[in-house]
Amino acid sequence: MHRALPAWPAAGTTRGAPDERFASIQPLAATDAAAIRAAASGANVVVSCPPDGQIDRTWSGLVSDAASIAYLSSTAVYADNAGLVTEASSVSANSERAMLRLAAEQLWLAAGASVLRLPAFYGLGSGLHASIRRGTFRMPGDGGNIVSRVHEDDAARFVLAALRAPRGSLLLAGDDEPAPVVDVVRFVCDLFELPLPASSQGEQVPLSLRASRRIDNRATKTAHSIQLAYPTYRDGYQAIRRSLEIIPGFIDKPNLPGHI
Repeated sequence: MHRALPAWPAAGTTRGAPDERFASIQPLAATDAAAIRAAASGANVVVSCPPDGQIDRTWSGLVSDAASIAYLSSTAVYADNAGLVTEASSVSANSERAMLRLAAEQLWLAAGASVLRLPAFYGLGSGLHASIRRGTFRMPGDGGNIVSRVHEDDAARFVLAALRAPRGSLLLAGDDEPAPVVDVVRFVCDLFELPLPASSQGEQVPLSLRASRRIDNRATKTAHSIQLAYPTYRDGYQAIRRSLEIIPGFIDKPNLPGHI
């Protein structure tokens, strides 16, 4: 967000010592209620902490004087087999993760926030190009499940829309082309000259990769006049590839098992 709006002064909470992410952001201790309340007064507040059943209850009571609030939730609140998902789709609290998210949404809605449900997002430093290169990504089964995603720069566009939306709004983020995991993996491996990853099965598959959902972003994009810079995963990863080409050695073929 700060990269998207560099002229805006920014502050952010941290539970530990500020790292490089706070080079141009004022750090606020997550336990300093007075500092958080002061920073939120008249400000545009973006809430992106994972729910734990307590932090949202505490922080939502500190931002009553904010100009606007956007709570960043997750599309994991929908059933794993939800198929096509729109703003009218029913949610499913069939996991602890979904229950915590939905409870947090209600707290922030009561505090005057808009809720933005995001799928997985990727960018220059994170995504399949990075996890496959590290050897930490495994194909979920045959990779046939449909997954939505959004480039981090476009995620920022959705966040801005949520901040400008009427209080209590629900927005859905995602790119224009939900796709089978295997299609995206093959495209990324070809583009970055990486070996295809091994498959995982059953409980080895991360929760975030077990679902099959198509996030329909059309209503949110139309209602909030959002124009995506990277409407498909191909657009996003090709832009990342071009950016990484200027980093010496990054695009070199990795020394990973199975790579020829």
